[in-house]
Amino acid sequence: MTDLQKDGREQDSRRHRHITIDDVEFDTVDDDQEAASLLRLAGRDPKDFDLFIVDKHGVETHIKDKQIVDLRDGGRFRTRRKVRFTIDGEHHTSWDDDQTAAALLRLAGVDPAKYDLARVNAAGGPETFTGDQMVTIHDGDEFVTARHV
Repeated sequence: MTDLQKDGREQDSRRHRHITIDDVEFDTVDDDQEAASLLRLAGRDPKDFDLFIVDKHGVETHIKDKQIVDLRDGGRFRTRRKVRFTIDGEHHTSWDDDQTAAALLRLAGVDPAKYDLARVNAAGGPETFTGDQMVTIHDGDEFVTARHV
């Protein structure tokens, strides 16, 4: 390899990569980084957030914190905070912080046609959700299932 070729490869390896994390653009010359490093670049604490790569169809794929990501120009990423909650005392975690009551009831192993979901730690008393009603889940939420009468 000639010196000119070596210089060209070194220059190419220092080329800026333009990536997007949570719809914010970032430039980097490091073309391979750990997911945790990308989270910190976006101002997110890896203890609280996880990183996902977004493909051209909008599908998000989880990347583990220590996994090295080969950055390509135009790469898109999304950060998500994991929410922890209980249903009937059973612990659950999810990156999806808004789900239907029916989905949460199925997660708890009960039939949404026979049960409702209630948040028990809501200010002002329990809050009840049915079927296709959207539930915004907050970290630490406690839910119970209630059989229809």
